[in-house]
Amino acid sequence: MRDYLRTIGAGEIAPGAQLPPESVLCETYGVGRSVVREALQALDAKGFIIVRQGSVAVVAPKYDWHVLDADFLEVTDAEEYFVLLQEARELLEPRLAAIAAARASDSAIDEMAQLNEQLASTKDSPAEHAELDIAFHDAVARATDNAILVSMHSSITGLGQRSRSASASVPGAIDRAIAWHEQIIDALRGRDAVGASAAMHLHLRQVREELGRIERPTQEEHTP
Repeated sequence: MRDYLRTIGAGEIAPGAQLPPESVLCETYGVGRSVVREALQALDAKGFIIVRQGSVAVVAPKYDWHVLDADFLEVTDAEEYFVLLQEARELLEPRLAAIAAARASDSAIDEMAQLNEQLASTKDSPAEHAELDIAFHDAVARATDNAILVSMHSSITGLGQRSRSASASVPGAIDRAIAWHEQIIDALRGRDAVGASAAMHLHLRQVREELGRIERPTQEEHTP
């Protein structure tokens, strides 16, 4: 399954293209028909292929793919989706901050402040920074006391882990994130919905700019 996730994600098999028949897949991977069918059903459930009884499976249209699936993100070039992730975050998170300003408990805001203090000690570890940054934004989402919004926000954190680790490599990125978090916290403490939303929006714009500054490997660096 992971092999086909990678090839589909890389565009090596285009939407609408047929996968090999089950018999060929069995021979290629040295497994039984039940194993192949289980793998195809899993890909179908994730939206990457369309399985129809009595016919060969085909690659599904790209808009049906569950691109936030953890297995897919592990085997594909997640950077392709960073800009799309930012669009989603910029739509969702400023509104989360505005709602949190009205509903957040003092203890929830204190939790955000503690997480932001911890961020200052992770400047040499992009992975740790990513985990703490996600925890901070998750705390903002939970402060809305809206289970649907929390679930929506949680659905993008897998890709968010990858994008945050990448953007944290930009010089000064972590310091800027900490400063914007402080502004968000101040607005939440002041029950300032407009200010919290604006601070979150500007913070995410800063993240977008940093993602645009990530140094990507050249073709020579990709070549063994």
